[in-house]
Amino acid sequence: MVNMDKKISVIVPVYNAETYLPQCIESILRQDYEALELLLIDDGSSDKSVQICEEYGRQSGQIRVLTQKNSGVSAARNMGIQHAEGDYILFVDADDYLPGSGVISHMASEMGEADILVGDYMRLWNGKMLPAGSCSSFSGFLPEEGAFRFRGFFSVGTLSYVWCKMYRRSFLQENQLCFGDYTYAEDKLFNFHCYIQGAKYAFLPEPVYVYRKNDASASYRFRPDSVRGWMAIAEELERSVGKEAGDKGFEDLTACTIFFAAFFDGKMNYEYGGKTLSAVKKVLKEYASYPLAKKYFSLLARGKLLKNISPFLWKGMVWGFAWGMWLHCYGVLSLGIKLLIDWRIDERLSDTGLREG
Repeated sequence: MVNMDKKISVIVPVYNAETYLPQCIESILRQDYEALELLLIDDGSSDKSVQICEEYGRQSGQIRVLTQKNSGVSAARNMGIQHAEGDYILFVDADDYLPGSGVISHMASEMGEADILVGDYMRLWNGKMLPAGSCSSFSGFLPEEGAFRFRGFFSVGTLSYVWCKMYRRSFLQENQLCFGDYTYAEDKLFNFHCYIQGAKYAFLPEPVYVYRKNDASASYRFRPDSVRGWMAIAEELERSVGKEAGDKGFEDLTACTIFFAAFFDGKMNYEYGGKTLSAVKKVLKEYASYPLAKKYFSLLARGKLLKNISPFLWKGMVWGFAWGMWLHCYGVLSLGIKLLIDWRIDERLSDTGLREG
């Protein structure tokens, strides 16, 4: 077995995950890294998740089981951070798992002086394993470059996820980083804060994580109130960029967050709103009612902040969408979103490409 001197804490928030939880736990326990602790944080589950956690806890001295009243995944992860004793922290979702037994030892060996190690991942999509976009698509840029931010957080998106990464616990403590009280995209905002605080990155362009498509998870659930949630995230990000980043030119983070939120919600409302253009128009108008969204769609439409967006196809899409929002062309934008979905162009632009034949 590999014996390294740094202790690693693996934090798994658990909520009604009895179906996939055993596979998740076993994939962690079989790791060949000795100095490992596994924190299972039950978030008030009503199924057999607690019993599963406790049974594994009785079998392994590496496991600590913590419980809380149902407070959400952010509170569960924050509890894990508070109780973690490791030098490094790894977050794993209860319906996902680690591939192979040497993942953690390999990640630890590649940390070096980094605050965050970013690996690649696979998507398990309806029984089909799909490779996702690699961190190598943006790791060649300097972290302060706009292309690094756009590809890392948006078009490829790997930097947004809290999983497939290893964090230096001292970096999180020194910068008082924790998860905000949001029901979704809390990991994206967490990683924005890490970036704004000047995290040093290392990269491992190999799959270190398997992300499962779970229709019951927050990522795939339609939310009628999602506009309010996304704009709250954008507003917090705007405050952080102004307070912490100063004049570093990170406004594109807020601008692109609003663009992708509006585009994503337009898609979701089309797919879950009876595939009608009126459902898309309604959500686009709601975004346009926010002063912060108006500000950034105006800046993008006038060419501001576009230099940080690459490749050219994405630059054109963002600019065109911003123009449509700025000029209130909601019908045209709704038709465009419909065609992107019907022709599956949105899938081709995603991190996994076409998911079904």
